[in-house]
Amino acid sequence: MKNSVETKRLLLRPLKESDFEDYCEYAMDPNVMKYIMPVANKKDSHELFLRHFGDWTGEEGRWMGAAVVLKSEGKLIGDIGFRYRDKYHGHIEIGYKFNRHYHGYGYGTEAVKELLKIIARDWPCHKIIAYCEPRNIASWKLMEHFGMRREGYFKEHFKYEDRWQDEVAYGCLLKELKLD
Repeated sequence: MKNSVETKRLLLRPLKESDFEDYCEYAMDPNVMKYIMPVANKKDSHELFLRHFGDWTGEEGRWMGAAVVLKSEGKLIGDIGFRYRDKYHGHIEIGYKFNRHYHGYGYGTEAVKELLKIIARDWPCHKIIAYCEPRNIASWKLMEHFGMRREGYFKEHFKYEDRWQDEVAYGCLLKELKLD
């Protein structure tokens, strides 16, 4: 994200190196990461964090990430992002994660809504997609909030540490998104 965007309670902006400690609060929290990926050590977390830096020009497969900052505290509480999963077909995948101490306040809904508006306005897109582990109820409920539907269930689709986990795929045509 090149520019900052404000919502009622949030500031969406490019990540900064000074965000790293706040990022570690949730990106190294086993409760937050239990459905996403194994918790990394601080060095590996920093390398992952740095992947969200730099200008994004819409290249397929590369994530464009943005910081989600709670304006009242000036604190990074999560990050959101998107990437072209398949540029030719106009498939954009979204993703998000938030500090668990800020769950349940609607910040995810507020941030993802703004992200979807930016995608719809600025990036050629036919379909929005997202994936999650099926036990991650909060994640797929957020997807459904915007009109996304479960389109696939993949049994033992990815390996998480020493066990296989299922994954569900959600999708919605851009013209069917519920952004009101």
